[in-house]
Amino acid sequence: MDAQAEFEMEFADSEIRQTLWRGDDLHVIFSAVSSTRQVPGDTPVNGFLQGVELVLQRCTPAATTTLFGRVRAGSLRVQCQSPQLRMSVPSRWEMPLSLELEPAQSGVVVLQAQAMECHFQTGGVFRESLFC
Repeated sequence: MDAQAEFEMEFADSEIRQTLWRGDDLHVIFSAVSSTRQVPGDTPVNGFLQGVELVLQRCTPAATTTLFGRVRAGSLRVQCQSPQLRMSVPSRWEMPLSLELEPAQSGVVVLQAQAMECHFQTGGVFRESLFC
């Protein structure tokens, strides 16, 4: 991964591979997230990030069995601010927040946590296309 590049992801048209509870932390692991890569001095490039993980810390228990597959829409609301449809990767919030995800096959799931971290898993990569 290019050390100078900055990445922004959005929830819409992303794909959740797996959710895991580890104690009271919820890990949301994406197969791919819709994203933009920006290298200083270059034109932004749209594509997909593979290997992105969200860790919702001290997450309120919620049913997560429908959180897989394509995400139709989603937003992050930190404290009482306006919903964010995009966020930087990596990023971290140390304050109460809610994450709304709407899988394509079911209704909206609202997750509430006391903090959240968004990071690349080992081997995370940016691709302009997911075609082989």
